Amino acid sequence: MAKNGAACGFPYVDILNGQQLNAVRSGVYDILKNTGVTVQNEKMRQVLAEFGCRVDHARERVYFDQEVVDRALALAPKGFTVTARDQANNVLLQPGKTTQFINACGTAIWREDKQESAVPSRKEFYEYMRLLDALPNLDFHNCFPFFGFDKVPECMKLIESVAAKYRVSTKAQIEGTVFDNYRFTTEMAKAMGVDLCQIVNSAAPLTYFTETADQIFNYTQADLPFHFAAGPTRGLTSPMSAAGSVISNNAECLAGLIMAQAVKPGARVWMNSMIMTPNMATGKPAFGDIGNTYTDMAFNQYWRSCGIPCWSNAASWSSSKNIDYQAGYEQTMALMGQVLSGSTVISYQGGMYAELYASPLKAVIDDDVVGMVKRLMRGIDTSEEGLSLELIQETGPIPGSFMDSDETLLGWREECYIPTVSSRTGYEEWKNGGKKDVIQNAGERTEKLLKEQKVQTLPADQEQALEDILNDARQYYYKTGKITEEEWKAYQEDIHSPNYPFA
Repeated sequence: MAKNGAACGFPYVDILNGQQLNAVRSGVYDILKNTGVTVQNEKMRQVLAEFGCRVDHARERVYFDQEVVDRALALAPKGFTVTARDQANNVLLQPGKTTQFINACGTAIWREDKQESAVPSRKEFYEYMRLLDALPNLDFHNCFPFFGFDKVPECMKLIESVAAKYRVSTKAQIEGTVFDNYRFTTEMAKAMGVDLCQIVNSAAPLTYFTETADQIFNYTQADLPFHFAAGPTRGLTSPMSAAGSVISNNAECLAGLIMAQAVKPGARVWMNSMIMTPNMATGKPAFGDIGNTYTDMAFNQYWRSCGIPCWSNAASWSSSKNIDYQAGYEQTMALMGQVLSGSTVISYQGGMYAELYASPLKAVIDDDVVGMVKRLMRGIDTSEEGLSLELIQETGPIPGSFMDSDETLLGWREECYIPTVSSRTGYEEWKNGGKKDVIQNAGERTEKLLKEQKVQTLPADQEQALEDILNDARQYYYKTGKITEEEWKAYQEDIHSPNYPFA
């Protein structure tokens, strides 16, 4: 059993015509064949040589002929299921058919009451996990969504994040990696008996470091799904042109796919776009720029045509610093571009400025936006019932009315989306009700969701397994010097607090 995702009831938008798509595809083949990709890992280079790639060990360069690329694409699954704690929340990735929605992430939490960002506390972190689990239109739980919480050393943040999500969330999970902590999060997934979608970050342009290739060996051996993402910035680590940036990015992604299939044919892999347009005045990415939208639309079309699941991040972030109109239009324009171009997965709910922070309140508001988008994707019913010809004929001209018809009474919920935080009352009712805006309404809904949500605690053996892995990681990083004495002291106080692990 799995969530199939939101199907689109009308054709997807192709931003590239057939000739343009073929030109991009030919460009990817050309780069892989003639420029190649740096692969620092000697073991991986040997695997690729056995798979049929041309390898220059002296330069650590691997070249991929078209036959090798096509063979790897044929081996890769054309969609697959990601398992969750609750089997009803398993996610089915169906490229070119449906879309799943996940939350965006940030390094810190946005506190709306103080209009500032901050490192979240353990309690805030766990509560946000619970809130995301309760949102009805969030299908899939993204990386982090904060890069750890207070009093946790850097090397342990993502490991603690995975433990938190398994403890309080029943949805399918994605996680990132720093250092070599993927070894511990992989063990957590095994202990839970479910999937954890991992990430392999190549380095733009066209480079896979030794540790990155080791991740591929680890994930394939554990039979976990994983995705490839480099995050190039146009004009800096990829060409400024949209087509050139997509070619460079997709060549990097395809090189990873080939490595995965060479190590283990049939490995569950998918592709992630984090292509960013730059703000040339500062050299930083221009979050919210329309260039991020149309490059991801081309990215989506490319992978949709290959039958490989893909994930777009263009709608994740804005250049706005607040929950305001700018954030709304920048992210919603990007969201619609990714929906219409057929991205298999879209990150959206809760994202704010430049991936630097995320907001629980905004996640609740954004979940309503996704609810509206899902209704839009269903399209228009043109069946006999949907055309309503018999009803129109029966009702006739004025004074006929459709208000009291069974079709109106039974079908209006199907034809609308009823928002949970927007105000659709009349002006007088709104004024007499305290003039609440969408943020105030979202705050009330957040409290309601957290109050009503029942956390499904882990069985004792799984909780103990998580804690054992956490302790192994803590000791490993402490003994190897990645956790300082000062960090260790604060960390020990935190994990021995009365309300551990939830606060």
